Amino acid sequence: MKTRPATIRLSPRGERFKRLISVVLAAALFFVSAGFLDLDGGKFFGRLGNIWNVAKKLMSINFTILPEAAAAMLSSICMALASLFAGFVLSIVLSFLAAGNIAPNKHLAALIKAGAAIVRAIPALVWILMIVASMGFGATGGMVGLIFPTMGYLTKSFIASIEEMGGDVVEALRSVGASWPAIVYRGMMPALITPFLSWIALRIEANIAESVNLGLLGIAGVGNLLMGALGKYDYGSITAVIIVILAAMMLIEIFINKLKRIIKNTQ
Repeated sequence: MKTRPATIRLSPRGERFKRLISVVLAAALFFVSAGFLDLDGGKFFGRLGNIWNVAKKLMSINFTILPEAAAAMLSSICMALASLFAGFVLSIVLSFLAAGNIAPNKHLAALIKAGAAIVRAIPALVWILMIVASMGFGATGGMVGLIFPTMGYLTKSFIASIEEMGGDVVEALRSVGASWPAIVYRGMMPALITPFLSWIALRIEANIAESVNLGLLGIAGVGNLLMGALGKYDYGSITAVIIVILAAMMLIEIFINKLKRIIKNTQ
């Protein structure tokens, strides 16, 4: 029987000293970063009054643009969901082929993990710009561009969830002659639905945020409308578009949370 290593507990004075060191290190990191960026504190504090002026302008909402903003937001959501579905399908296959406790081939698993790491290392904006440069502006290029960061994120997350599972179920199914697909589908997937859904929920928000950014680049979606309002200094329209974006994100989060509860109760 393995014994757990003894936990070293600091005295109250030692705990206070540890917290003090943490605060000092954090403050030092901030000031070093600020010094490297050569931040202009005088300009920042000198223009704080402009924040109130802009805030007052944003209070006047242009309600007439709400239907157009809602339609544009729906376009962004569809683009985000389409890329999420494609990335999810690819990630499911790749994660089970790469997870250490279920991978059928170690060399293939290492190759998939290396590929997923490379995909994650390249920022989403770079993927989007590369795809748009080859496919042209529009929803199709934006959707395809979002598939790559989605796949990289979900593959890594799914592999982590699969590898956290104990090997008892896998070994028991192997001992009775179960095939690899049967082990995955019967033995692992029922326990992985909830963590997978949690990762997907997080990725939905990221994909929608990225789809809004696509519009800011002039590709498609609600960001396009927001960029046009910003260019005209149309504060009322800016506020209306922001309200639509926030409302859509809140509704999506409520839906995902309810779906997670339903799945958890049926297990």
